[in-house]
Amino acid sequence: MKRLRRGKAAHLRLGAAGETAAVRMFENMDCDVLMRDYRMKNGEIDLIVRDGLSLVFAEVKTRRTKTRTQADESRPAASLKTPQKRRIYRAAFTYMREIGKPAVPYRFDLVEVVFLKARLYKMFHWKSHFGIRTLRRGTGNVPNLFK
Repeated sequence: MKRLRRGKAAHLRLGAAGETAAVRMFENMDCDVLMRDYRMKNGEIDLIVRDGLSLVFAEVKTRRTKTRTQADESRPAASLKTPQKRRIYRAAFTYMREIGKPAVPYRFDLVEVVFLKARLYKMFHWKSHFGIRTLRRGTGNVPNLFK
């Protein structure tokens, strides 16, 4: 891993390093990374990727650990909560409107990145990790994503 610039907070540098690792993973899968850090007023998307004919909205969760045991047990995905998923949805649908509402399939992926000290230790890519099904409440009703 390249040395990260000083000046940014450590958690921001770590997040950027995780996104860079995820970008490389997608590029190795012959995907086109269209955008990094798409931001809007009420949400953000870490990576927007074209995988064949599909648009992929990817959330990257990164952790740094000090020991191999911690790295093996680390699950960055545990910090992806329903309110953040809603913000990602809002940002994705805003992006889709901005590019003219193309009739293409899309999905929401999660990439987990774990660093052991300063080195990339492991990375998992969960395709279609979350979607409308994961936001349903016990009654089966779909919540309003645009609150």
